[in-house]
Amino acid sequence: PRNAMTDKTPFLDPRPPPPPGWRLWVEALFPVLTWVTRYRRHMLQGDIVGGLTLGLVLVNQSFAHAFLAKVPVIHGPYSCLIPPVAYFLFGTCMHGSMATGSLVALLTGEAVKDIPTAEERGETAALLSVMTGVVLLVMGLCHLGFLVRFFSRVSLSGFITGSAFVTGLSQMKNLTGGPVPTMRTWRSFDWGVLIDGHRAMTVFTSVFMLVCLVWLKRAKRRPGVPRVIKLVAQVKELVVVVYGLVLVLLLPEQYQIPYLGAVPSGIPEFRVPPGLLQQETWIRLLPTAASIAACTFISSFATSKGYAVKCGYTMSTTSEFVALGFANFGGGFLGAFPTQIALCRTAIGFEAGIHSPLGSNLLPMVVVALVVQFATRAFYYVPRCALACIIVIGCSGSCDWHTLAVLYRTPKSWRQRRSVVLWLISCWGTVFFGVFSGLILAAVISLVMLIRDAAQPRMYELGKLPRFYDDDPYASESWVPRQLYSAATPEPGVIVVRLEGDLNFANSERFTDTVERLVCQNPNTTGVVFDACCCPTMDMTAVLQVEDLVRGLRSSGVRFVFANVLERPRDRLEKILHPEQPSLTISVDAAVTFALTGTTPSPLQAVPEQEALTPSLRRRRPTSLGHRHAARLPVQEGETIWGGSSPSIHSGTPLDGTPGGRAEGDRRYRSASGGDNSPVSLRGGVSRDKGEVVVTA
Repeated sequence: PRNAMTDKTPFLDPRPPPPPGWRLWVEALFPVLTWVTRYRRHMLQGDIVGGLTLGLVLVNQSFAHAFLAKVPVIHGPYSCLIPPVAYFLFGTCMHGSMATGSLVALLTGEAVKDIPTAEERGETAALLSVMTGVVLLVMGLCHLGFLVRFFSRVSLSGFITGSAFVTGLSQMKNLTGGPVPTMRTWRSFDWGVLIDGHRAMTVFTSVFMLVCLVWLKRAKRRPGVPRVIKLVAQVKELVVVVYGLVLVLLLPEQYQIPYLGAVPSGIPEFRVPPGLLQQETWIRLLPTAASIAACTFISSFATSKGYAVKCGYTMSTTSEFVALGFANFGGGFLGAFPTQIALCRTAIGFEAGIHSPLGSNLLPMVVVALVVQFATRAFYYVPRCALACIIVIGCSGSCDWHTLAVLYRTPKSWRQRRSVVLWLISCWGTVFFGVFSGLILAAVISLVMLIRDAAQPRMYELGKLPRFYDDDPYASESWVPRQLYSAATPEPGVIVVRLEGDLNFANSERFTDTVERLVCQNPNTTGVVFDACCCPTMDMTAVLQVEDLVRGLRSSGVRFVFANVLERPRDRLEKILHPEQPSLTISVDAAVTFALTGTTPSPLQAVPEQEALTPSLRRRRPTSLGHRHAARLPVQEGETIWGGSSPSIHSGTPLDGTPGGRAEGDRRYRSASGGDNSPVSLRGGVSRDKGEVVVTA
């Protein structure tokens, strides 16, 4: 079957937006209308094959996830009826498989584990599904998606990995055929039950199934494996279930392993979950539903976004909220527990050649509905350990070891590996304190990191590196952090500082204290230069704090000079501080000269007339800062400079060529010889008198 990533079908090709009016609103509400009109006949084969494959996988996974959610097993297939249809109508991901998922099922199981009977747990789980859908719908319609972005990638990765550990540990009872000792019960545990014949056969069967699942999972991606093996690996969950079913039928009584038993058949009736209209129920379960809603959106959107980027189509965040909301809201009325888009099933469908939600959601739902209506008796002898193995293998793929490895390798010292510690706290906090506690811990850690970075942005003292070319008079000197470059040397009598982040009420006092401390440590200081190229905003508190600093330094005979100030803070500084320097956008070199002498030099020195100037592009020596380029451009009277062909000049909106026009990066360039020496903009075409423009980019 064709693959959507390599086969550029008209269905995935971009098209012009619909005309404004009722059609635009209808397509925004029902995204299915945006692709169904472009559906082609050749896509049908991939959707049918992939949809049937996904349906067989989904039947077995839904039973396993019902175990994880601690509800009756039939509620697993019930959760695969309404959610796929809702996502088919309202979703914007072509490959996302909307149904049960291990993470959301684990959260549901943690929420209902204290309820005594299985029927009551199923009703509470259905009620949680409806409430989760309401929370997602409200967040989507009110554009509150930014709230879930307070989970940082580091803390969320640790939480998901810890949840995978908890999920695997929760299946030890089914993997071993009975209760297992825990930290609380190991002293009073009857160790003799572990050598029972039933449990020994269950452990042996579980180990064999796990080995088979791991081998099939790796064989699917290994080159040179026969095509038949790869096709079997696509439905490895079904293979394990069939093997366990045959094994149960053949084993003698003394070695029998636990199996499912009777499973109800028939499509469930539409039923309002008990307690839905009671205020006490909402007060009690709303925090849990909000946590499940956040995890549902984060895990589902991350999975869908990855495949959307691969295949070259876009997704709507609001539509995803609405689709997930309707899926959970409608599913609760048929006995479903909260659902999500599962990564493993989405990958299976993508590899099977699915092109549209017809194959990723609608056809799998039909397969599950047929099984629920006619074939539930076939699952009577399915071993519980087989479903537990499916869960364990699915959770092993959720462990985000790659992020931990990247966090460990990137810094040079343990003091800089703050993110590794945060990842470990989120992971092991989830394992030892529970899933919901781990989720709250991940959110708290993310907020603490955000507040800390806002209150303590990186601040560097700058020094200048030697010239890149000793024989090149146009090679400018670069100012870099002295803490990172040992070759950088400070300017005698001048302190140059740079703040990487916003200057606001939370960090302005720290900034002024640091500057005052540097001045006190260097008694011969005559000027302080603030390189504001990395400071996009300054609030009023910060400006007033800087004003007090400027006055204090001025009374001590020290000039405070700004350099490379960006657009937003520039107007506020000019109106309040009234700086004595001619411009706030001068370079660091000019600011250092002004701090020492009180005058600003020309950015580029005049070129001797006898020097032959040719319009050539010269490449400078590569350094640790990357490759730098220099271009000498002769300008004739009335000539327009364009930057479309040279890599040193960036084209853009043409300017009128009047003095004061800014170049890209807030730099100004002047004629090296002749002309009126007025600024030249690199963003478009400017008309110049005779002379030459020397550009460094």
